[in-house]
Amino acid sequence: MNSSEKTSYASSRASSYDNPRKKTHTRRPHRKTKTGCLTCKKRKIKCDETRPECGNCIKHTLECVYALSKVQVTSTSLSDGAHDLNLVDLEFLHNYCTSTALTLHRDPPTIRLWSITVPEFGFIHDYVMHGILALSALHLGYCHPERKEFCTRQATLHHKLGLEKATPALSAFSEENATAMYLFSALTCLYTYMTIGQTDDSVLGGESSWIFLSRQSYSLIRMADKTLRKGPLGPLLAAGERRTRLRDMVAESPACFVEADRLEELSARIDESVSDPEAKEAYNAAISDMLRILKVMYSLPEEGRELSDVFRWPFQLSVGFMDLLQTPTQECLAVIAHFAIIPEFLSSKWWLEGFGRRLLAKLYPLIDEEHLSWIQWPMQQLGISSEGGFPTSSYGTPMDIGT
Repeated sequence: MNSSEKTSYASSRASSYDNPRKKTHTRRPHRKTKTGCLTCKKRKIKCDETRPECGNCIKHTLECVYALSKVQVTSTSLSDGAHDLNLVDLEFLHNYCTSTALTLHRDPPTIRLWSITVPEFGFIHDYVMHGILALSALHLGYCHPERKEFCTRQATLHHKLGLEKATPALSAFSEENATAMYLFSALTCLYTYMTIGQTDDSVLGGESSWIFLSRQSYSLIRMADKTLRKGPLGPLLAAGERRTRLRDMVAESPACFVEADRLEELSARIDESVSDPEAKEAYNAAISDMLRILKVMYSLPEEGRELSDVFRWPFQLSVGFMDLLQTPTQECLAVIAHFAIIPEFLSSKWWLEGFGRRLLAKLYPLIDEEHLSWIQWPMQQLGISSEGGFPTSSYGTPMDIGT
């Protein structure tokens, strides 16, 4: 190699060191989506696009908002009767979101669930929307007595429509509709608590009774527990678990209140008059569960008491007690009559106002002369007296009680 070739070769090597080849990184191809929620987009994370709330927002307790889908505008005039707005239902929906939902709980995240998430499910499942409108109509009538008759009729209409549409969905119960079915069941329970006494079936028997519907709500949780916990109802069920631990804590505390003495008297009467050991066990188990509920009531200030504290009782009733209720036996009636005073501990709840009095007014005609003395204490507690063999009270006639 001559001197000129050496110079050229050295220059070439130096140039290669001065300009090293840069490594290139190619991004893996991935599927982009424009349909995720706005919250995930803002946080620049992948959204699983679950509606009405995605998994990320549920996990981090964030408000999950989706962009409105584009709707093709047609030239059809709104004056066409097919496009008329149902202003009554819109009023009920507005009342629910701005007022009714705020009365269903005191915990802010739970209020948000009832006021925002539940209506979103209503737009997907029509039976949930009927449940919303039925409850809101009752609430509007409660707040505006001059409109009560009209609102009650509308509530009854939506309640019936909801039941007609939910029944087939319940028979096809699955993970896909589990949350919607539970929400409808809960809304229907509240409706039934408010309207108890309007029909005989709402008191004791049939699938429309408050006992059956309360048990159904808890059964749905057991059937789809994992699915419900992973979805929008997860925080609500977690709060329920904390409540259960509280109830367990106070279960062994001493019962230093007059209701405990009255329940012990009822238990003693049952032990004396009932010979069947299985029936006796069923009655006493129901009474023991009532006692535990009362311990929770007395351990908390009124603002700390919750609906689930009281209406776990129907769910906890044994199969043996439910069988006896089919008759119903006099002992069953007496036990339920004593339960009627417990919702009074939640007197601030508008949907429970008068519940105990209406319940007892329906039970009274079913109790024979021999067992009337068994329910004197519940009647006194609810301000009801028996005159001429029929209960009357300062609240009006039995059919008007609580109205």
